Amino acid sequence: MPRVSAEYLAARREEILDAAARRFAADGFHRTSMQDIIDEAGLSPGAVYRYFRAKDELIESISVEAMGHIESVVSGGIDGEEPLADLIAGLPAAFDALGRTDERARLAVQTWGEALRNPPLAEALAARLANVRSALRDRIATAQRAGEVDPAADPDDAAKVLLGLLQGYLLQKAWDPDLDPADFGRAARVLIAPRQAMPGHSID
Repeated sequence: MPRVSAEYLAARREEILDAAARRFAADGFHRTSMQDIIDEAGLSPGAVYRYFRAKDELIESISVEAMGHIESVVSGGIDGEEPLADLIAGLPAAFDALGRTDERARLAVQTWGEALRNPPLAEALAARLANVRSALRDRIATAQRAGEVDPAADPDDAAKVLLGLLQGYLLQKAWDPDLDPADFGRAARVLIAPRQAMPGHSID
């Protein structure tokens, strides 16, 4: 039997994950069967089971990947030098730029629910979230030194709140596919950015 390349194996695995993601997003983790995924992928059962022995393995892989998308969006935004309020305001649009937004939002929400009943998955997701919060915490501390954020704020607590904004966007997007990321981002910026005094008025 001829050997296949690592690139081929990786591409076939990704093909199966994409098929599973489509079915999970449409029907949920627990209403989707392995046969549904096999049919969606257009592959033989043996080809699918070569990569994933059970549906739980697919759920865990897709769940970790869904949280990885959030981590990459936040990390990508933090790499810039824009003000913190602008960074947070841009996260919904940055997530949408990944593509397949409705599917990704539905998978993210399902992932959070799945973690409540799957301790190993919860542990894996907690590690990814810890990375996101750590990066946000460091960025908030930088913003405090620059005078953008009240120095009395606890950076770790503030990081959880800002992460909650993105999670809230994904939850609402899963319910309402028409939710506009730009509108959500602008509203977030208004709430986060330091208030500017209007002429003749005091903000004290």
